[in-house]
Amino acid sequence: MLTNALMGLLVLALAVTTLWGIKYDPRKDSFMSIEDTTFLRGFWCIIVALVHVPAAYQNRIQDMLGSFAYIGVTFFFMTSAYGLKWNLENKPGYMDNFWRRRLPQILIPAFIANAFGVIVRGLNGEAFSPLSFININACVKVLLLYYFVFWLIYGIMPGFIGGGYWQDTAMCLIVVAFSLLDYFTTLKITQIWLVEPLGFAYGIVVTNNRALIKKWMSNKWAIKSIVLLFVAVLLGVSYLKFKPVIFWGDYLLKIVLGIAITAFIFEVIFKFKVGNQVNRLLGNISYEVYILHDAIFLLLIIVFGKHVDSGIYIICVLCITLGLAMLLKKPCSKIMKIIDHVEK
Repeated sequence: MLTNALMGLLVLALAVTTLWGIKYDPRKDSFMSIEDTTFLRGFWCIIVALVHVPAAYQNRIQDMLGSFAYIGVTFFFMTSAYGLKWNLENKPGYMDNFWRRRLPQILIPAFIANAFGVIVRGLNGEAFSPLSFININACVKVLLLYYFVFWLIYGIMPGFIGGGYWQDTAMCLIVVAFSLLDYFTTLKITQIWLVEPLGFAYGIVVTNNRALIKKWMSNKWAIKSIVLLFVAVLLGVSYLKFKPVIFWGDYLLKIVLGIAITAFIFEVIFKFKVGNQVNRLLGNISYEVYILHDAIFLLLIIVFGKHVDSGIYIICVLCITLGLAMLLKKPCSKIMKIIDHVEK
């Protein structure tokens, strides 16, 4: 009873922070704008945190919400690739300072969050070594892997493979190849994620075709929103039935479902102004939420033990994670400003 009540409040809070301030604007025609992507990052970071709730503290509502988390992680990779490709196209000499700009933004918060995690695991009696402090979040490792591939293809090897189309093709093929290798072999190049890193390829494709996508989305917006909703629901029902089917169900159908839901969301907000102060805050600290929440889960297991209501545990984890994410964001932002000042 208490669990359902608290999870109901969480769903209500998530709905309010997502829908508050949304206004229909027939003149709006933005796609992948900073406002829209921040809005979606703020929503998805909570969903992603919910999927990682330890088994002993899970509940039906949390499990239902968390089942969509793979779309949020896919979106994270998609926006990362979109940002890289957009900067490459619009900022001359972008690849000249690629690592100097990108590494601090990724690694500074990742190392701080990882150090916090090492301390928490130590409190839990787990052994650690100096190397533990550089063993950063697995999702960050995968992101860095694709950043490295991006740097090779667009910064080092364009003279070997050609430019433009060939670079984009090579980048997307490598992302797809890694995913298939992870599915069919034991290599696990992308750790535990099979379909989520494909978002990096989506980001490249979307960047190259954003004008065509905007034109398509603007034509018969209402009808396309309804059709995409119907398609997403149909694919969702199909996935529930066929996800035990090897490859066709648990891989391809899952990919298509994620694309359909993402397309539906983007189609709907194409004509809506979205975002509010709370949602923008969540979007701005979403990366910190991603890299902190696992340690908070463990910390509260230590504090509460195994005899606490699932709803209380999850609400406490989310509140502490969001608070620490805001605290982590501040010094990291100051460090980045110092780095920017030194570079200038």
